[in-house]
Amino acid sequence: MSTNHTRFTLHEDWTVVVLGFLIILLAAFGIAAPAPSFGWSTSLDFFQTVLSPSNWQAISIQFVFVLIIAGLGAIFTGKPILNLLTSFVVVYVLTLIALTLAGNKQVKDLNLEAVIFSLALGLLIGNVFKLPEWFRKSLSTELFVKIGLILLGTSIIFSDILKAGSQGLL
Repeated sequence: MSTNHTRFTLHEDWTVVVLGFLIILLAAFGIAAPAPSFGWSTSLDFFQTVLSPSNWQAISIQFVFVLIIAGLGAIFTGKPILNLLTSFVVVYVLTLIALTLAGNKQVKDLNLEAVIFSLALGLLIGNVFKLPEWFRKSLSTELFVKIGLILLGTSIIFSDILKAGSQGLL
């Protein structure tokens, strides 16, 4: 007698819908990760703002929040959790570096965003180092881009509703 167990998985698009709805629902109930601060102009400002204990606390809470969402995404899509944990930590640290570089006042004055630094870091690492195949497969970049688009769309819709007032809501 063979025991063939099939794991429950969702298509990536449905995973995005479920996770996007979960994040929106959590936010509606006031459960959201705090936004860390990455803006700085001098080295003193950098240490007092970006590297402050309260900012590290916000970064840590955000890390756990996003890791849980990413973990659920891995479970729903049937990807290995251990691979996700390893790749997620690396990508999160690279994201912190990109946000910190983009948070500099001189860089902001040039209108350079964190996306540019993320892209540059990704291209540099992807072309200089040979990344293991399991690392590449576990990244789920498309999943996070889609979730980001859902959240962006939701924030635009809610801000439009708030501007329109009660008549706009009706």
